[in-house]
Amino acid sequence: MKKNKLQIILIIVTFLSLIALVAIQVSWIVKAANIQEKQFSHSVKMAMSMIVENLAEDESICSEVASCMSKGDAASCYKSMYNQIEWSKVDSIVSAALDNYNIDTGYEFDIVDTRKDSDFNVCNKSYFSDNLESVFLQNGVELKIKFPQKSEFIAAQIGAMFISSILLILLISISFLMIIKYYKREKRLYSSTRDFINNITHEFKTPITNIALANSMISKSENILHDEKLMQYSGIIKSEHKKLKNRVEGLLDAARIENGNSNYCETIDICDIIRGTVDSYQVQLQEQNGKITYEKISDRCTVHADKEQIQFAISNLIDNAIKYCDREPKIVIRTLDKGDNIIIEIEDNGIGIKHEHIKQIFEKYYRVPTGDIHNVKGFGIGLSMVKAIIESVSGAIEIHSKPGKGTIFSIKLPYCSED
Repeated sequence: MKKNKLQIILIIVTFLSLIALVAIQVSWIVKAANIQEKQFSHSVKMAMSMIVENLAEDESICSEVASCMSKGDAASCYKSMYNQIEWSKVDSIVSAALDNYNIDTGYEFDIVDTRKDSDFNVCNKSYFSDNLESVFLQNGVELKIKFPQKSEFIAAQIGAMFISSILLILLISISFLMIIKYYKREKRLYSSTRDFINNITHEFKTPITNIALANSMISKSENILHDEKLMQYSGIIKSEHKKLKNRVEGLLDAARIENGNSNYCETIDICDIIRGTVDSYQVQLQEQNGKITYEKISDRCTVHADKEQIQFAISNLIDNAIKYCDREPKIVIRTLDKGDNIIIEIEDNGIGIKHEHIKQIFEKYYRVPTGDIHNVKGFGIGLSMVKAIIESVSGAIEIHSKPGKGTIFSIKLPYCSED
């Protein structure tokens, strides 16, 4: 459950980050466009200053413009000078100045009397003007230049940044959508696998029960009781039935714990549960010349948890300590106080776990590789169930291990409040 919540949170955070990235990219594009527009305006003003200076040096142009403006109703020199050589000279001067400042876009220009001008229909953002009073000694005479494709020119200047930003946003968006797609597919696959295992497990329960019942009836027959071979076979059936039943119940418990379906929680004495669990393993360990001891150092023992699940968690860790030991098992369980928590340490002298496997040890179905040796049976779900049980009561579990020396599992459980 916690993993699902974490995955959903990560998806939401990634989505919000993507939106933030898009907003930042758009903001930078707008800023770049504003900077380019300011740079464009500055370049045009510099070019117009050069144009005015060059016009002032050409006496024939000055004379023709003055003649044009001297006419009573003339507001534009373009109308009267368009077909004259001087107007071509003005066009050449304008073109050369704009090229000098790398302004490579279409333009329109005119020399007008602003007191009469009404035909040069331009907006503030598309034209620039420069007062020619100092050149022609006539008040209101201006050079006006209009750039109809100004917006396209500025867009072209920031084109590389704009295109790269759009591509980056598209790439990240596609990657995010692919992640969502694969996440949904993996989630469906996981759910299907879990449901399949649960259904198979439930289907096994009925034949397992029938096998036990049939074997019990057979073993009570007088013919079987007087036949040593048949009694031996019946014993094998009973032993294998018990193993199979334990495996099936383990899978069912794993599904129940994973779905958060605990039986109930109560206030329990964790020390008594540990002591009883330790006692239940004494005979088994004595047969292997092993030893299990319990050291109670804690002053308090009451926690709020499911008694059966806690027993299962402790038993599973003891089972692992016995199974993964290549010598006489020596297991020590101790309980310690640490603030408002009780610490349960389960220490063994087994084969240990390599560092690269410790992070994966609590993953479902994961088993530490042992090469071609398969003498330890199991599904790889025990430790994942232990972790789920501990975390379901706001606890935590850690592992410290040294290959060849042993492993210590440390469980932290919160004490019950005084209330």
